[in-house]
Amino acid sequence: MRFFLLSTLLLLTSASAVHAQDSLSDVAVTYHWVRTNAGPGDCGCFGLNGGGLSGSWNLYGPWSVVVDLSSEHTGSGGPLGNSLTLTSLMAGARYQTPLRWMERTHQPRPFAQFLIGSTHAGGGVAGVADGSFEFSMRVGGGIDIPLNSRFAVRAVQTDYYLTTSANARNNHQNNFLVGAGILYYWSR
Repeated sequence: MRFFLLSTLLLLTSASAVHAQDSLSDVAVTYHWVRTNAGPGDCGCFGLNGGGLSGSWNLYGPWSVVVDLSSEHTGSGGPLGNSLTLTSLMAGARYQTPLRWMERTHQPRPFAQFLIGSTHAGGGVAGVADGSFEFSMRVGGGIDIPLNSRFAVRAVQTDYYLTTSANARNNHQNNFLVGAGILYYWSR
């Protein structure tokens, strides 16, 4: 895990230094709602609320590297009403529609992303997974709407969110994440 974090930090630092003059990189603060399930076999579905902090560094054209730290929590999840907190650290790639294709400055900018990393499940619902860090993945996209040259609104973000925490049956949870937030462009 330490190697993964150091490698990602080195990659992102070098990428932002090389393209700082002409890239569109951002820092985003987002609200998340995650629909998840308590155990396999029956839905027992419930929602978690939380947020995330992410940064993207433009590598080339519409492609960026993304790092995302997020945490979602519920105090009454699953059939027994136990707590659950999911905390994840992920990195991956994002493709965003290039600005030159847009006619106006405030034109919505759709994006697609693929993130992999590690998620910690904690609380009563986590059971046997409590305290472990397991593989996780998010695939999805959203729409950013620029307000001016420095700020934008992430109007919507939807991701399929796979977690592999131990659950005494198949160690596989299919989650759905919906988010919205504010972006700050820190280099152009």
